[in-house]
Amino acid sequence: MKKEQSYEIDIQFANLKDLFKSGKGDSIEFDELSREMLDYMGRLTISGVSGDTIIEKIPLDLWKDRVFHLIERAGLLPEYKMVEEVEEDELNDSDWYGDNGEFTFGESEPILTKIERI
Repeated sequence: MKKEQSYEIDIQFANLKDLFKSGKGDSIEFDELSREMLDYMGRLTISGVSGDTIIEKIPLDLWKDRVFHLIERAGLLPEYKMVEEVEEDELNDSDWYGDNGEFTFGESEPILTKIERI
């Protein structure tokens, strides 16, 4: 019987952290190792392993956070674009369908025309 080789998440994280500390946070090696770790943890999550599950004495969610924060500090995430929020007072429903012919509805009878008493 062939023994399955285990993925040692603590060793992989230590390698990732060493790459970051040595200034290679923007290297291809850092990118590949971080993707590999995220892929592994994603497969665990999809297979039903909860975030509370302890792996190497640390919860899975904390491992995810640690890897994400290293990736973020390395500058590998795309720039976040702020979405301009509109105040509710500024919203006007007529702007959505106003004079647009696509939103013109013909007259119709009410759905409930007659209520019968039992």
